[in-house]
Amino acid sequence: MRKKLAIFPLVLALASLACGAGSGDISKESTLEAISAQVRETGTASADQEAQATQAVDAGPDSLTATAAAFAPILAELPKYGVDPSEGRLGWVHPPVTLEVAGYRQYKYVNYFLGTLAQDFVISADITWNTVGSTSGCGFVLRSDGNEAALDQYVALVTRVASGHFLFATMSNGEVVTGRDIYARYRDKSFQWENDTTNRLTIVGRGNRFWVYTNDTLIGEIDPSAPPPQPILPPEPEIPANQADAQAMAIYQQQKLEHEEVITQIKADYAAQQRSFNSAETVFEKGFMALVALSESGRSTMCKFDNAWLFLIDSPSP
Repeated sequence: MRKKLAIFPLVLALASLACGAGSGDISKESTLEAISAQVRETGTASADQEAQATQAVDAGPDSLTATAAAFAPILAELPKYGVDPSEGRLGWVHPPVTLEVAGYRQYKYVNYFLGTLAQDFVISADITWNTVGSTSGCGFVLRSDGNEAALDQYVALVTRVASGHFLFATMSNGEVVTGRDIYARYRDKSFQWENDTTNRLTIVGRGNRFWVYTNDTLIGEIDPSAPPPQPILPPEPEIPANQADAQAMAIYQQQKLEHEEVITQIKADYAAQQRSFNSAETVFEKGFMALVALSESGRSTMCKFDNAWLFLIDSPSP
């Protein structure tokens, strides 16, 4: 069954990224700018696939024993993330799926269980990627309201940029109003940034807090309503050692003028982002969940999701 979803911009400017092995030209990647995306036609599951996936969670009485045995490994994972299996119930176990998206800053997501809404939750998946353009990424859409005209939702991605980063965006009324950048490789030494490698991404959401794990390592805690981070300004150009050199001084003056223009633009953009943030709703208590792939460079992005599941936490936050 195919569904046509909304087209919306996803723009997020984040602070400079840390250096790392295989990161390429870090100076050119110092700011993750304009992670724009369009939700294209998705829902790649056929009616038969959707029925089979639903049956895996909503098993009948004759298969309860087998279902419990199948779900036991998932429940055994929960204590790693500070969650007791008795706190809730399994929301879904998603069949393996591969999302491929091509084009400049295109965005595609899928979920075979669109009827399941999540409030407090644990969502997890093994993600294998092959991307062209290191800021392309794979991850989750969290607590989306499904409003095609003006989406309220959170977007969580792992990317290959600078040896591996995690990006979190808060979208309000279809616009990204704040976000967070975490250098995953710095905190999780097992994180693999190379193509055709696999990392496990797990997010625990309780109320207005999110805990992010890669490969079972806690890499950060996120407040999705925190204001946009202060931009990191580029350093001023250096004054030539020989100030009597007219040509060198002319180049310096031109560089200084360009630097001032860049600083002015960065400050104006940040002020505009602050104004948007101040008038935006940033706390979304409940919504739809999905698996997501983002193409940044205009060439193909492949995100393969295995062992993906959602656990719904019913107990109040501790």
